[in-house]
Formats: sequence, C-alpha cells, structure tokens
Amino acid sequence: MSIFTTSNTPNPLQYLGTGLFALLLMVATAVPAQAQMDDEELPSIDFAVNVAQHAQYITLENSDDPIAGFQRVRAGLNTSVQFSENVSALVMTELEPNDFGFQSFSPTIDFAILDLALSDQLTLRTGTPVTGLMNFRGYSDGPVVQGNPLVGNSPADMITAGQGVKLIGSYDSFGFDVTINKGFGGGLTTDLGGNTGFNLIGKFRITGSDLFQFGAGLATNTGSQPLVFATGDGDNYDLQRGTRVAHAQMPNETIFHADAKVTAGSADLDLWGGYATENEGYGSDEDFQALFGGVGAKVDFSEDFYAAGRFTYAGDQSDAVDDFDDTSLTRIQLGIGVFVYESALFKVEYVNQSETGLSGNQEGTALSGVGQNWQGVTTELSFNF
Repeated sequence: MSIFTTSNTPNPLQYLGTGLFALLLMVATAVPAQAQMDDEELPSIDFAVNVAQHAQYITLENSDDPIAGFQRVRAGLNTSVQFSENVSALVMTELEPNDFGFQSFSPTIDFAILDLALSDQLTLRTGTPVTGLMNFRGYSDGPVVQGNPLVGNSPADMITAGQGVKLIGSYDSFGFDVTINKGFGGGLTTDLGGNTGFNLIGKFRITGSDLFQFGAGLATNTGSQPLVFATGDGDNYDLQRGTRVAHAQMPNETIFHADAKVTAGSADLDLWGGYATENEGYGSDEDFQALFGGVGAKVDFSEDFYAAGRFTYAGDQSDAVDDFDDTSLTRIQLGIGVFVYESALFKVEYVNQSETGLSGNQEGTALSGVGQNWQGVTTELSFNF
C-alpha cells in the first residue's frame, strides 16, 4: 500500500493551492501597524513546562511474554512571546520519544508559530501550525497530555503539524480555519523535477449552543509528497516496534471528517466519523478506501476525579478487499483520572485493540502494523506548570 501518489504535471488543485497561499500572504501584509508597542509592558515573555511519565503492562495475543515497564520520559519547555498587541509567537522545545527520535534522548523544536491578529475575529498563523480535522476532542502530543482524558489517543486521529500558513476565524457561534502547508523536511521539487505540491485543509465548527456543537472538514493535496497526517502522531503504547504501529494506516489523499460534542452538566459525549480515499493505493487500478469513526464519553464526579471511555472503529472499504470486515480495527479504552495536585494529573487506562480476521499465528492486516490483537493497562503521571 502506497501512502504517496505521483503527479508531475500541474493540475487545478496545484494552481488553487498556490493562489490561496499568495492570497494569505497578501492578507498578512495588511495588518495594521498602529498597535505596535503601544503598551509599555510589551513585549512580554512567558514560560510553561510539561512533563509526562508512562508505565504499561501489555499482552499480545501470539506472545507469551508481556511488554511491561516504564516508557521514555517526555518533557517540554514552551516559550510564549507577546511582541505587540497584534503579534505573538509560541515555540515548543520538546523531547517526544513516542513521536520522533524513538531511540534518541534529545529535545527538538517540535512546534513554532507566529500569530498575526488581523482583527478581533481573524488570525493568520505561520510557522508549523497544527493541522487536523478534529474540532472538539482532546489529544495527547508528547508531554502535552492533560487535554486528553485517556492515556492513549484514538487509532484513527487525523492530526499532525506542517510548515505553512493557517487562517483562523473565531466568532461568537461559529469558527473556521483554512490551512496550506507542506510536511516537515519536504523539498519543493522531486529529484525528477516534479512539484511536491501543497496540502489543503479546511474545517468549520458551529459552537453557539452550550449543549450541542458540530463541525466538519476536508483535507486534500497536490503533487507527490502529501502530509501524512492520516497515520497520526506517535501513540502512547510501546508495542516492540515503536509507538506508531498501533495506529490505523489510513488512506491519505482525500479525507472527509465530521464530529459533534454534546455537553450535559458534568458529562460530555464526543462523536466523530469520516471517509478517506487514495487513488491506486494497492499499486494497481484499485483505490484504497476506508471508513472510520468513534464515540467517547467523560463524566466529572468532582473537580479532581473523572471517568472516561472511548470506542474507535476503522475498516477497509476497498474493492480489492473481498470482505472489508477482514481488515477492520477496533479499540476500546476505559480509564479514570485524578488530579493529585493542582497541576499534576494521574491516569489509569485499560485498552483492548482487535483486528478481525486474525487467528492463531496469522499476522498482518491492511490497517495496523502490530499484526495481532493486544490488550493491557497503562498509567500516566503528567505535570503542567
């Protein structure tokens, strides 16, 4: 299965991406300058620290020995700078062994953005803005984990970061963002002179109700090196071959995603689903197509204690697969969280991931790199200062 597609000749999407990129840069130059340094307290700088430690006990269906122990510690230093009333920046220097540099122990600039406030409602973000189709759910990224009520992420999360620009609109009951970017380390052309292209991602959200919120988005790409955010960032389970193998390996060419959030008192419910496709994904004329979706719930019993659960499904719908149930994946997550101190959160989670069609010594599906069913218990202690 190929993640990338090749297109050396220009197409309408390439022209559209180039045009939108130029338009966003033109808008950025129109930021009013009269607010520069009006406040004597500017510029200002703030620091934040995130630290997380994990332990796990996981068993694989076809292995007698559990995978148990402490994972690599994760740490991050975030630097926020307010240059003026309209200009701010954020640089995150983090050690993320669950995402990249699995065998190394060195910090890396993971995230860097510059925000230009075009108005009270519009912001232009440059640098490496987060790119994804999720609107409401929390997500664990390196040591930044307290927004996710569980230890692990969903195996079908469409999110990462890339180099580019992002226009963000925030209104009382409506929001949107449009992103044009490229993946990290990608050149502007291939060795054969073909354009590597752009990634185009747009989404909206309706947030006027305290009870029900809804959003949807679409991602596509041009050229030959799209942003591979359909495989997500590193997960929080170490399964012998790293922390990326447990995620569903989804098509990456065109992705549609819709989600909703229901909040009732101390409980909230998340629902999401989508469709992903990739032309000639099996090295033939057959397209690689997949459906994914899930439901998550969280109940706060007090300010310091909650319980949460999540169910996720991903299934191959391709014509090349006779029975897509033979290449489907499900993950069940159940957990609790306790704030032992104001900034310290301790989580415990039970996780069970199954892939239909696996039995005995049969290994390997189209969706996961684990190749067998697995389950276990994980813990996480995180600090956010």
